[in-house]
Order: sequence, then C-alpha cells, then structure tokens
Amino acid sequence: MDSPSKVNQLTGFVVLFVSIFLFLIYAYFLLSSQWGLIIVQVTVLLAVAALVSVIAWIGYTMATASRA
Repeated sequence: MDSPSKVNQLTGFVVLFVSIFLFLIYAYFLLSSQWGLIIVQVTVLLAVAALVSVIAWIGYTMATASRA
C-alpha cells in the first residue's frame, strides 16, 4: 500500500492538472466563443454571491453568538 505522503502528492498533482484543464476550458469559452459575455456575467455573479454569503455568515455568527 502507498504511504500517505505518496497519496497526498498524487492527489495534489490531480488537483493541479484538473484546475489547469478547467482554466483552459474557461479561457476558451470566454475568448473564443459566442458565450463570452454570459460567462463574464455568471462569473461575476458567483463571485459576488460568494462574498455576500461570507459576509452574511459572519453577521449570523455574530448575531447568534452567546455572551461569555
């Protein structure tokens, strides 16, 4: 059986190559297809949603925290 460090290293390489592949697909659709504008809109929408969700989570945590 492989040692945990070998498994972690293999997992790291898989994540690296999958992320590069996904970036290339994203770049293709953004720059070389008719879907460029909608891809930018969806990307910005998801980025704003992620940011606002984190802010909402912080607010919820502050509002529901018990006083120590």
